[in-house]
This record gives sequence, C-alpha cells and structure tokens, in this order.
Amino acid sequence: MDHDKKKSSALEVTHQESRPNNFISSLLYTRATVFYPALKLTETMKKKLVEVAESGGTNLDIPLGSSRINSYGKDLVVNLHGDYLLQPHRDILENLLAFATTIKLNDASYDSGAQITWKTVFETVEKGNPSETQEDGFDSFIDRSAVVLSTSMYALAKHINLTPHPTNYKVIERRIVQLANASIIIDELDENGVVKDKKLVKFIQDFRFYHDSSKKKNPKVSTSNKTNHVFVVLDRRLLSAIRDHGYFYRLEQVKMTHYKTPTLRSFLKFCLTNKHSFLSGKQLDWLIKQYLESIPVPLSNPSRMRTSLRKDILKNAVLIEADFGIQFRPDDQNNIRVFIVENQNESIE
Repeated sequence: MDHDKKKSSALEVTHQESRPNNFISSLLYTRATVFYPALKLTETMKKKLVEVAESGGTNLDIPLGSSRINSYGKDLVVNLHGDYLLQPHRDILENLLAFATTIKLNDASYDSGAQITWKTVFETVEKGNPSETQEDGFDSFIDRSAVVLSTSMYALAKHINLTPHPTNYKVIERRIVQLANASIIIDELDENGVVKDKKLVKFIQDFRFYHDSSKKKNPKVSTSNKTNHVFVVLDRRLLSAIRDHGYFYRLEQVKMTHYKTPTLRSFLKFCLTNKHSFLSGKQLDWLIKQYLESIPVPLSNPSRMRTSLRKDILKNAVLIEADFGIQFRPDDQNNIRVFIVENQNESIE
C-alpha cells in the first residue's frame, strides 16, 4: 500500500509531500490586512475589546476593525469581529494549510454514507485505541465532507520558527482557540456604495488538542494531559474564500521561514496579492504606505513601523528577489523602486 495515501477505518490519510500545490491564502484577509503584523495586542486593541464587551459583546455595528478592498471586480468592506488576529495566528493557519497531513473519508466510504468520528481520526496517529481521557463521547462525529488537518506540535512549531517545547505548545493552543473565536464579515457594495450582501467567514470550525502517547520518551512519566499533536477542521467558509479569492501556493510557504519579523512576512504576502504590472515601477515608500493603509485597525506607531519595515525590506532585498522575484533598486533620483523579475507565475485579479 502507498505510504503516502493509506486507508484506515474508512479514512484516506495524505501526507503533505503527496498533496497538490494548491492556494493556501485568500485576498479577503490579505488586501485587507486582517492579521495585524505584530506579536502582541496594542493598547488600542485592548481598549477596543473592552469597548465592545461593555456594549454587550460582539455587535455587527461595532467591528474591531474595517477595511475597504476590491477583489475579483467586487467592492468589499472587510469587518473583523470576535477577537483580534496577529501575524502569528496567520503563521499557524497557513502552515497548517501548507504542511499538515489531511484526513478525510475515502470515496467509497463517503458514497456509502459512512461517518467520520474523532476516535478514528485519533487512530491515524496512534495505532490501537486512544486513551479514555481522549475519547469524545458527546461530540464524536465530524461533518462527513470535512477534511481534518493533522500535525504534531513539534512539526508545527518548527514551521513557525518556535522552539519545540511544551511552553510554546501552550502558546499555539491559545492562538488556535483565538482563531476559532474570530470571524470576518464581508459587506459587498453596489455601485452606489450600498451594502447588497453580507457574508460571514470563520477560520476554524473545530479542533482537538491530543496527546500521542506513542511519542512518549519515558513511559514512567505521566504526560497524558500534555498536548503534542493537534487536529483542526477548517471552516467551509474559509475554504470557499481561498477557493474563490485564493493566491499564494502552499509550497511557497516554506520561504516565509526565511523572514523573522512578522511585519515583513505580512508585507510580502500583501505585495503578492497584486499583479506584477501593478507593482513594477512603483516607489517602495508608496507601496509601504498602501500596505499600512490596508491594516483595518489603528497602528500603534505608524512612523516607527514604516521605518522599521523599510529597513527590513532592504536588508533582505537579495533574498526577497531570489524567493519572489521582487527587486528593490534605486532610480536616477535615488528613490527605491520596485521591479519584477520576468517569468514569475501570476494569477491575481
């Protein structure tokens, strides 16, 4: 049987090296930079969360932030609700999309009406029966058409440049819970700027933090409550947003580990939402301004962020050109301009 595609308990398990090179990101949360490019909440964000809570909780009329964009010919307003999301949340989400093992019902089982349960999902990483503490009696079934993303905490931490350690696994857990709590509401506007349609996009539908006892190094030490593996079911609306407004191929995600600062990773993803013809010839300072204006919440220190990002871009210019074909070169007036290396793939609308 193929090592990369195994059928167990009516499930098809596909490891990342055998997955197709699909899109993993959506223009809807990149042209509007929903994932704030920082590691921590700003004071303004904390105050806004208090304001929303004091108003009675999540309210359509009081988004945490809003930004107006155009995507595939549609005029859209992107509103953030529930919880603020930072670049580290995006790193987790898109590395799961890029590198996790996928688990789903195989075609024959799906056609016959079989169910997918958390118990059978757990058994894909730990042969035999999972421990009783990890049984899921009250909510055992998963949507039959769902795809479960499965990864060890060790692998996920490495992909997002965190030291694989239980302390950092707790950080990842917290951010996954926050991803599950956040949502964006997309207002589609007509030619007069009037809302004609609203669509909710959530990120995570369900998840399980799991202890894979087969990875236990010392059988005498009890580690049954320590997470070392995670399973995530992404929300269908997120998958639709990637399908309908998608960009950035999953095999490109490994390049993001080359860039240490969250602002630079965010900026590069933003740049790649635009056609090469739009970027080429523009001044770097203008492009940075467009990027900062795409962030739907107030910046903590715009001047410092602009200066720091510009410095980081130029420091990594050679690597950025090698990875993404984006050049930064001075013109005759010594202004830094953006140029695109030819023959780079392009499919952005």
